[in-house]
Amino acid sequence: MITVGHCGFDSKHRMHLEMRRPCGTPDYTLLLVKTRAFFVIKGERILTMPGTVILYDKNEPVHYGSAGPLYNDDWIHFLPDETDLPFLLGLEIPFNTPHSLPYMAQLSEYARMIVMEKHTAHPYSRQILDSLMHALLYSLAAQLQSPEDKAMAHKYYPVMNDLRMAVLNSPHKRWTVDTMAEYVHISPSYLQHLYRELFGISCIQEVIQARLNTARFYLRTTDISVQSISVLCGYENELHFMRQFKKFTDMTPSQYRQKYPPK
Repeated sequence: MITVGHCGFDSKHRMHLEMRRPCGTPDYTLLLVKTRAFFVIKGERILTMPGTVILYDKNEPVHYGSAGPLYNDDWIHFLPDETDLPFLLGLEIPFNTPHSLPYMAQLSEYARMIVMEKHTAHPYSRQILDSLMHALLYSLAAQLQSPEDKAMAHKYYPVMNDLRMAVLNSPHKRWTVDTMAEYVHISPSYLQHLYRELFGISCIQEVIQARLNTARFYLRTTDISVQSISVLCGYENELHFMRQFKKFTDMTPSQYRQKYPPK
């Protein structure tokens, strides 16, 4: 099990910050730094940009701070037991080395949940913290080990990815090019160009696929009527739903349900 010690989320310092721990700490320290900062590693001062992560080893000298008027980070002290230490080491996350990540929002969300759970008392708090730490460390290792994705380096990627997650999570909403452009505060024409560039699919095609995937799920797992499913998936016209479903699956909804009956 991984035990979480002191931790903080979105900690902001509107003054110069310089943290020194010459002897380090007896646990591991994970920092997700959201502003410009510096790190002193083996006597060398390294300047970093927002979106930097560093995992300090136990008892490793720590020296870092702000490189501008504001410092903001998420920070977690944690300690795996003997059974989870091989898990941590097996991820091969380099210790004491700052890494720039193009997209840190997911990691920061895990940190937020960890901090909230740390300050919540209930019978399963330790188990939930352990699970969240595993998810956070897996996600961090995946980002560090994945081939560089140029799309994730785009300045609009975070907000565009948020839009995409909103579409995939709620395809029933009235998504149009205009509403999606308003969501990310760019022009409709630029939205369409950027969405295809970043995700390899048009924004409207994404909506259609998300709706049809949801429809297939309902058809396979429920006995809800086709008309009700069309409404649940965001279609105002049942006939339009049926035509679109057949166009992309070569089956009507009823034929699909007969082939994949609810179990």
